[in-house]
Amino acid sequence: MNYRELHEAVKNGSIVGAVNTNGKKERFFISDSGSLCRFKPRSSRRGYLVHESNLASYGQFIPSKPPQTGEEKLRKEYRLVEKYKRMAGEASFSNPFIRDCLALPDLHAWRKDLVEPNSWEKGKESRPKTLYELHITTGTNIDGKVISLNRIAKKYPREIERLRESIRNRSSGTFVTGRWAKFAGYDISIESEYNAETGDFRGFLSLEYAGCGNGYYYLLINDENFIGYDVD
Repeated sequence: MNYRELHEAVKNGSIVGAVNTNGKKERFFISDSGSLCRFKPRSSRRGYLVHESNLASYGQFIPSKPPQTGEEKLRKEYRLVEKYKRMAGEASFSNPFIRDCLALPDLHAWRKDLVEPNSWEKGKESRPKTLYELHITTGTNIDGKVISLNRIAKKYPREIERLRESIRNRSSGTFVTGRWAKFAGYDISIESEYNAETGDFRGFLSLEYAGCGNGYYYLLINDENFIGYDVD
C-alpha cells in the first residue's frame, strides 16, 4: 500500500491503524487540514504527521471492524444491563443509583429475545430497554467500562486505602484531586459522599482532559469498582 492509498483508506474508514516493526499498534486519523496523522499514545485528540517515509516501519495495517448489526448492538446492550445489576448486587452500601441497578429486569426474562432476536420487530414495546432508556447511564461509549480500585491503587495506594476506609465507615471525603493528579493521561478526581439522613453512600470518579473540565465520569457500583456513567 502506497502513501496515497493509505491516506484514502484512513479517510474512508477502512484502515484505522497499523502495527509497526516494534510490534506496537498505532492509530491513524485525518487532521482538520486533511493530513494523515497518528495519535499520540493514550490520546484521542492529538498526534503526529505520518510521512511517506514512515510507511516502511509498518508491518501490518489494521482494518476497521465491520459495523455491528442492530441485533448485535441490542444483544450487547442487554448484557450491559445484566452487568450493572450483577455488580451492584455486590455493594455493601446503597444509594439511588445502586437501587436503580438492582431494580433492572433480570436477563433471563429476555432470553427469548436473545435467542430469537427478530422477535422484537413485531412491536417496539416488546423490545427490552437499554441502559439509557432505563435511565441508568446517559448512553455513552464508557457504558459498562469498569475501573477497579486495585488499578488506581497502583499509582495512589494511600489514597485508595483512605477511600476503602470511607466505604467501610460510610463517610464523605476527597481522596485524589488537584492539578498534579494524573491517571491514564487524564486529570483524576475521586470523592465520596455520605448522607446521614438517608444512609446513602456514593462514590465518584472523574477523568478529565487537562485544563478542560470535560471528560469521563464513573460511579462507584460496589466496594471495589467504578463503572461508566456519563461523558461530557
